Amino acid sequence: MSGWKMPKYLILALFLMGLCSENLLAQRLNESSVGLTLPTQRSLVKHNLERVWWGQATVDPHRDRIVHLTLDEINLYAISTSGIITAFNNENGKKLWSTQLGRGNNLSYPPVSNSKYVFITVGTKLYSIERQSGEIDWELQLPTSPSTSPTVDEDTIYIGTLDGRVYAWNLRRLKELSGESKLPDWRDSAVKWTFQTGDAITTPSLVTPRALVFASQDGSLYSVTLTDRQLTYQFETDAPIATDLAENDKSVFLASEDQNLYCLNILNGIVRWRIRTSFPIREPVMVLENEVYLSSRKSGLFQLSSETGQEEWWQPLGMTFISMSPSRVYASDKLGNLLVLARKDGALLSAVPLRKFQVKLMNDLTDRIFCASESGVILCLKQKDLPFPIRFKHQDRYPILPEVAPEPADANENTTSPATENPVQ
Repeated sequence: MSGWKMPKYLILALFLMGLCSENLLAQRLNESSVGLTLPTQRSLVKHNLERVWWGQATVDPHRDRIVHLTLDEINLYAISTSGIITAFNNENGKKLWSTQLGRGNNLSYPPVSNSKYVFITVGTKLYSIERQSGEIDWELQLPTSPSTSPTVDEDTIYIGTLDGRVYAWNLRRLKELSGESKLPDWRDSAVKWTFQTGDAITTPSLVTPRALVFASQDGSLYSVTLTDRQLTYQFETDAPIATDLAENDKSVFLASEDQNLYCLNILNGIVRWRIRTSFPIREPVMVLENEVYLSSRKSGLFQLSSETGQEEWWQPLGMTFISMSPSRVYASDKLGNLLVLARKDGALLSAVPLRKFQVKLMNDLTDRIFCASESGVILCLKQKDLPFPIRFKHQDRYPILPEVAPEPADANENTTSPATENPVQ
């Protein structure tokens, strides 16, 4: 007796149902409630851009959103409001790990990293996480609330606090104490030094070969020696310093709420130049090569000479610097579109509609464009004719060979899988 055969029309119906289910699943996983679509390779061609990769960060879909993107030489980190940190390889988009920190809904600052570990403060705790595996190495209950992201090198982590103090913590000692289950009781033995200012620390510190440079809400910039916190100079402004500091080999750049942008000799604090703006400076100043990018939500984007402070060009539609390539500057406008500008004169070349990708990384390391939706879809774009990343800083920290995983051609653009092994956890 022959077996029963399923009718062809039923097979076709089941196939179509499966297709619809896959599409609905992709929509639920990768679109926000108001509808999010990825820019296609075909739509990016007219902007001379292409999509390098996309992926899905781990989020709690009921109460979570992405608030920070942070980049180091190897990884991209996405941080959510509930304290979930997700790491991707920043060149090929492979999802490396995700880790829950704290109980959720605690204030967190963007993480920092050295060669082995990622460090992040969540609430009043400092976490050390294995950079490659995502395993929590140790956690430290801080003596007071942090007010900025930490700054780290291979030996020490520096943390500014709301009570105006900077702590220098010995990383080796913290690891030892954690292994002996002596944290936080013995934490004071891991403090190299502290430095007290007149108000809350407002910016992450800068580590130079000889000194630590940081700013306080008291309107002063401080430089202290790394080993024994001896004050090398103090520069006073007429108002609080509200945005992150920037630096190059010989200068430190600080913006004050007195509407001045200062360029100081990084060794002795002597003013190299100063410009007064007509607007408060609340966005971080970016310094790349010989150029300074000054952003204003109301007054546009400015390119200045890092040597003289002279204005090179002004683009009134630009709001925030995003990244740059040898010939272009990328910025966001007031609506969240990505503006493509000529680096030479700031002329508007095109605008890419990326309003649904609200979180955009201000990238001063490479030419890559990184952005995320609040629902956790991560997107990496690049200039089409640049096959490998252009690196502006820390050349010695990168792997010798880049890791590149090309995306499928346009014919396969309806695939439901991002460039990660596990799109949702």
